[in-house]
Amino acid sequence: MAPNQSGRTPSNRVQRVQPPATLAAGEKARQLARQGHDVIDLGQSSPHHVTPGHITEAGIRALNQGLTNISSSRGLPELRHAMASKLADHNDRHINPDGDILVTPGSKMGLYEAINAYIERGDEALVLEPTWVSFSQQVEMAEGVPVAVPLSEEEEYYISYEHLKEYVTPQTKMLVINNPNNPTGRVYSLEELEAVARLAREHDLLVVCDETYEYFAYDGNRHISVANLEGMAERTLTSYTFTKAYSMAGWRLGCIVAQSELLEPLLKIQEQTASFVSPFVQMAGVAALQGPQDHLARWREDCNELRIRCSDRLYQVPGIHCPLPDGATFLFPRYSADISSVELAELLVEREGVVVTPGIGFGESGEGHFRIALMRSPAERVLEGVERIARVLEAL
Repeated sequence: MAPNQSGRTPSNRVQRVQPPATLAAGEKARQLARQGHDVIDLGQSSPHHVTPGHITEAGIRALNQGLTNISSSRGLPELRHAMASKLADHNDRHINPDGDILVTPGSKMGLYEAINAYIERGDEALVLEPTWVSFSQQVEMAEGVPVAVPLSEEEEYYISYEHLKEYVTPQTKMLVINNPNNPTGRVYSLEELEAVARLAREHDLLVVCDETYEYFAYDGNRHISVANLEGMAERTLTSYTFTKAYSMAGWRLGCIVAQSELLEPLLKIQEQTASFVSPFVQMAGVAALQGPQDHLARWREDCNELRIRCSDRLYQVPGIHCPLPDGATFLFPRYSADISSVELAELLVEREGVVVTPGIGFGESGEGHFRIALMRSPAERVLEGVERIARVLEAL
């Protein structure tokens, strides 16, 4: 890479990192909207909903009370205890709130800390593909080696022990999993998670599990925390976020849950980087966890209806395969047209003003697909966006 205008050449590890496809899609949508175009954003995953009022009011109240100064790097006790109660009630996890939770400025930062705390030069991390856009890049930033484990669409992205084991080497140190999965929407069964646990126990692997979409499961599918399985509490770092369930993307609030010994290296990174999460933001998080939860059922049902209606419409297009996801807030259709997913995404923007995320952004296994975010725009705009997508695909 040539030096930049300052004459400085970035480090090799930074040069290897690619910008997230989801952020690129979101920026494209904002640019077009500023230019006056009628743009339907189905790219980024953050909900279009405004943060529920009682959460915002709690944040404002905390600001007015002066919670604007330095805070604990671990997180406020009020939030850690509220999170522990939520984990016990919703996830059947029973942890020590004084040592087993690290509050982070967004789940992405927490995942970065988890990966960088344990991966170093030459270490391999297994990444199940298709995968969220930042996992492999974060391994690269730690000078580790992301090893793609492609899951078969024909087998409904099923995880088997035998398949995972094919990718293990003496350098393998970690396995990264997203459950429910972004972008495929798979909610992994107990049998599949037992396969992950068996592999991790046999090869002494750490598991980083992102449970961002834990509240979004359909058709009787049940979200299970892999940390609850035998022998996994001592080797699993689990990421939780307030972004999707409470529409708090702009607040930047998440946490990593693990045994205290596992969290200590992450705390060192946080102390030397972000330092802490704004205390008034954390008090808004307390209100989110302890306040009314009725919006969750409404948002989930809205998403459920959209996944059915949008999938039905896309299945009417020749050459499109669009199965119903088990969970999360996306569709991940496969198309047969002889163009790349990046070219298709550009075509959708140019012809119909619809922004989607190209499948290649989720790894090589995602090529030939594109992701539709069902919560990014209001329902009527999502349906209109899918109709526009169908028009383009039918014309190819």
